[in-house]
Amino acid sequence: MFFREFKYMLLSSLRSRELIFWTLLFPFALTTFMYMAFGDIFDRTEKFEPVPVAIVKEQDNMTLTAMLNAVSAEGDKKLLITTYTGEKEAKKLLEEDQVKGIIYMGNKLSLTVKESGMDETMLQSVLKQFTKYESLIQDTAQKYPDKIEQAVKPMQQEISYFTKEENTRGNQDNVVNYFYAIFAMTCLFASFSGCVAILQMQANLTPLGQRRNVCGMKKSTMFVADFAATELVQFVLACALLIYMRFVLNLQIGERYAAIVLLLFVGTSFGIVFGMLIGSIAHLSQGGKIGVLVSSNLVLCAMSDLMISGIKGVIEKTVPIVNDISPAALITDAFYALNVYDTYERFFVDVLSLAGLTVLLGGISIWRVRRNRYASI
Repeated sequence: MFFREFKYMLLSSLRSRELIFWTLLFPFALTTFMYMAFGDIFDRTEKFEPVPVAIVKEQDNMTLTAMLNAVSAEGDKKLLITTYTGEKEAKKLLEEDQVKGIIYMGNKLSLTVKESGMDETMLQSVLKQFTKYESLIQDTAQKYPDKIEQAVKPMQQEISYFTKEENTRGNQDNVVNYFYAIFAMTCLFASFSGCVAILQMQANLTPLGQRRNVCGMKKSTMFVADFAATELVQFVLACALLIYMRFVLNLQIGERYAAIVLLLFVGTSFGIVFGMLIGSIAHLSQGGKIGVLVSSNLVLCAMSDLMISGIKGVIEKTVPIVNDISPAALITDAFYALNVYDTYERFFVDVLSLAGLTVLLGGISIWRVRRNRYASI
């Protein structure tokens, strides 16, 4: 009986055009449009490569040369791409935008730039650090010339803020939060499948519900079979979205695929039992139940930064308990933890919280379904 019920619910889910649209086509379309609009913003505006700069050497200065070499040496912390040339050639390079500025190296360093921008501001900040450490390095060069490299290291560490090296292992692009929120939306949209499954068990709403209530199968068995079938479909669709984001659009949403798959499984499970809970409310019509689901999902998705970035942060500062129990916020935070942190501690806190909510709502749903009684069918 269980497997026959599982089979028919599986076929019913696959044949439902409305469910396939909202849980497959809509998330794919939204992901594509969002990628077209925002996908490359981080590469264009937040990351930068070492800045090309022309060096005009007006006179030898061992101290300044050592500092320039420190920030232009090959490696992860390379900050400048230096070109030593004459003043005339340097101005030509600046005019042709082949360099972002000209550093004149004499008794002191001076900087000439063509325009104001992030690269130019970074060059000015570097020169300020040079001025700060110049006397220290100069004293070291005079007394201990073999220790200049060690004297330069503190300066390198202080200006490493401007390098392209990231402080954490993952993608810190703020735009990627929108795509985390799409995963949360996809998991929550599984609630429509859960709601439909419960509607098909209610004799007062559908003819199918009338037939199923007189078939003799235990409602708990029917509930578990329906959950398993809808979960299989929704989980596969969520994994398909993951493959599309990561391997087709090449979005950097994390490399810990086993953990991501676990998160999607728990997330879609919550979505289904949430829909089943709303569907089990006896005094609501079919349209009313769908309306509650739509409005609830929209509010939860908005709170997870899908519509406007930063809302989740505001909630965290004002009423943090909301994020602790919001399924969409838990899903997006779990993605963030996987992508940024080296440990799984924060991830498992989010997943276990979501799993706890799933078990709670699932238990309430079964209790409500089993207690439904009809005077006549």
